[in-house]
Amino acid sequence: MAKLNLEAIAVNVLTCSTYADAAKASKISYTTLYRLRQKPEFQEAVRQVKNQMFSEAFQKSQGYSLAAVEALKQMMDNPLSTDSARVAAARTLLEMGLQGSEQDMILDRIAELEKRFADEEANN
Repeated sequence: MAKLNLEAIAVNVLTCSTYADAAKASKISYTTLYRLRQKPEFQEAVRQVKNQMFSEAFQKSQGYSLAAVEALKQMMDNPLSTDSARVAAARTLLEMGLQGSEQDMILDRIAELEKRFADEEANN
């Protein structure tokens, strides 16, 4: 039997609608895919591919953030927008601002705790 490309099969498992479709796209039988899914090394490959896909999607979404905020601001300020659309845009912008503020506070707190821990380690 030829060596299976676990990463390619993992991509198909994560992107196809069904396991049958993933098996077909991977050019393996459904039974082979079923057996693979039971193996820890394949489960790890799926986890790694999934993490990579989410990381890339997150990075891409960050690139669109400025345009999204600008679109929300335009919607909020547009007197021709419905009241509900303007409120939804304003609420979204407010929530984004609050979340960013919370993240900054958490990161500052973590940095403060890490510094305190490092200082204690240096004094011991």
